[in-house]
Amino acid sequence: MLTPEEIRELAELGSATVYEASGRQGLIPIPFLRFPEGARAAGPAFPVLCAPGDNLGAHAAMAALRPGEVLVLAQPEPEPVALVGELLATQAKAQGAKALLVDGAVRDADELKGLGLPVWARWVSPRGAKRERLLGLGVPVFLGGVEVRLGDYLVLDGDGVVVVPRERAQEVLTKARARAEREAGLRRRFAQGELSLDLYGLRERVAEHLEEAARLRGEDG
Repeated sequence: MLTPEEIRELAELGSATVYEASGRQGLIPIPFLRFPEGARAAGPAFPVLCAPGDNLGAHAAMAALRPGEVLVLAQPEPEPVALVGELLATQAKAQGAKALLVDGAVRDADELKGLGLPVWARWVSPRGAKRERLLGLGVPVFLGGVEVRLGDYLVLDGDGVVVVPRERAQEVLTKARARAEREAGLRRRFAQGELSLDLYGLRERVAEHLEEAARLRGEDG
C-alpha cells in the first residue's frame, strides 16, 4: 500500500513514465476527455459496475467511497449515456474523491471544468441515465479490456490513464523514479545540443537516409 506522499509522487511522475516503468502494461486504450484541461491525479481505484445506461451505481458509490480514492464507473458495454453530472460530481468531491474515471458519458461539462474535481470520461452527452439497477460496488471492472480492481492504483493525466496492480505499486514506483532521473539527465544533454541518435546508438540504423537527405540538399561532399 502506498503512502499519500507516494501517491502524489505517482501523479507527478505521470502516466507515460509509470507506463514505461511498469513494463508497458496497464494503459487503458481509450481516448478519454479530461476536465479541466491540465488536470492530473493518482489514487487507489474504487470500481463500480453500472447497469447499461443506468447510474444507480454512481449514486450508491457516494455512500461507499473513501477519501483519496478514484471513483471508476464502468458498464458491461459502454454507452454514451451521462452517468455523472455536476450534482453527482459535487457529492464525490465532498466525499473526498481524488478523481472520477467514467467509461461512459458525463454532462454539465462547463460546470465540471470549474468544480475542482478532476474528471476523465469517454464522452460528453446531455442524455440522462436511468436509476434502476446496480451490478456491483468494489467489484473488478474492465475498461478497454484492462482490468481495474479495488485498490489498484490509477495514474491519470493528459497522456491517458494507466492502471498499476496494487501488488506491483511499490516496484513500479521505484522503477518510475529511476526512469525520471535518467530522463532528467538526458533532458540536460539534449538541451546542450546532443542528439538521441547518438546517445541511443541509433545513427547506424538511419545512416543511409541521412546521406540521402544530405544529397538532396546538395551537401554530399
